[in-house]
Amino acid sequence: MANTARSIGIGRATLAGEVRSEIERMIVDGDLRAGEKLNELALSSAMGVSRGTVREAIRSLADSGLIDLVANRGAFVHETTLDELRNLYDLRGAIFGLACASAARRVADGSEPGLAKELEANLNQMRKAHVDENTRKYFALNIEFHSMLIAAAGNPKAKTIYENLVKEVRLYRRRGLSIANNVARSIEEHDAIVTAVAEGNAEAARVAAEKHITAGLERYMQLLKQDEDAGR
Repeated sequence: MANTARSIGIGRATLAGEVRSEIERMIVDGDLRAGEKLNELALSSAMGVSRGTVREAIRSLADSGLIDLVANRGAFVHETTLDELRNLYDLRGAIFGLACASAARRVADGSEPGLAKELEANLNQMRKAHVDENTRKYFALNIEFHSMLIAAAGNPKAKTIYENLVKEVRLYRRRGLSIANNVARSIEEHDAIVTAVAEGNAEAARVAAEKHITAGLERYMQLLKQDEDAGR
């Protein structure tokens, strides 16, 4: 386990929940790697809490899709299969498409008057991060871009489902956005989404959003093929 766990100071009432959030962060950020066993002792020492609290937090993550509880062996960071990944992207594309269409309608009816400018500002920052070759900054802005659109849809249930899906695929997205050409294509796709939303064109926004998610999976699959070819 990478020594990147952050010290957390938390009250008793929210202790297990905060520990769960920290373990979740470590998995999503890659501090805990796919297939790695969660070491209760190491985690409790790093966070300054009891092993029982860590155990409770780990058990509460069992339904998140991020960890697997294996009888007589312990808890492991989930290793997503390619079939699972495709299914996750299918769901994510459908929900993101729905959200962008809804956001476009809300722009058109005046419910989201500032959204178009906020998206454009974010897009300009992404362009700058790309020019500066600041992948970390770009990745953070990319997450923010998607979050703004999901929030603007005005559908709390869809937002919750989408955020849970994103946690499961974030490591793959980070890798897919680690290559300059992929970032450039992603920016073009974002631009198409912003244009459609700003125009209040729900159908164009949905199509652009779904294409963006599909292209993200294709980029990742291309990376896998490159790795496979390199290993021959």
